[in-house]
Amino acid sequence: MNIRVRLVIDELARHRSQFEAFARSLSAEELATPIPGSHWMVRDYVAHLCTIDALIAAGFSPQVGLEAPPPEVAVPRPFDIDDWNGLAVQGRKDASVEELLEEAGKHRANMVAAIERMTDEHLDREIMYGGDRKATGLPPTRVRFGGLLWGIAIHEPTHTRDILRALPHRRAEPAIAEWMASVNHSLIPQGVREQRV
Repeated sequence: MNIRVRLVIDELARHRSQFEAFARSLSAEELATPIPGSHWMVRDYVAHLCTIDALIAAGFSPQVGLEAPPPEVAVPRPFDIDDWNGLAVQGRKDASVEELLEEAGKHRANMVAAIERMTDEHLDREIMYGGDRKATGLPPTRVRFGGLLWGIAIHEPTHTRDILRALPHRRAEPAIAEWMASVNHSLIPQGVREQRV
């Protein structure tokens, strides 16, 4: 396996482990807490992080000669990530945290299987990235694919920060504080950072 890919996969695994522990620790009241400045509640962010890998795996797999199951939520045409995320989250409104994490594990395995087969050529090519286009109002920008992978690798702590805006009392907990302090943004291209909210 490409050593650059190994680093991304290790980072994905590290943050997934932390996120699972955090998600399981959330009370029913915390899960129902609205996120300031967002139309989502804490539970919606958990559902988003547990479903998004299905879409990513379906997109990455053909690049390396694999076939991942299509996401349960159909991909809209023309494609709109915000609409897809909204439908995926809405479709999980009755799922428990454990059910969400079980689903997440299947999607993550498919995504990692595709990433494991990537080469320097995959990592170094440039792609157009639109990110959270509706929320930022920015047009897509050209970024290096390997940089986008690093953005995906820190997706869980990124949205855990969103959750902590609604649950500020949790920020000082040692495991959470250390996790948040350990996140490395240095490998994420500016074009990816500015497109995320």
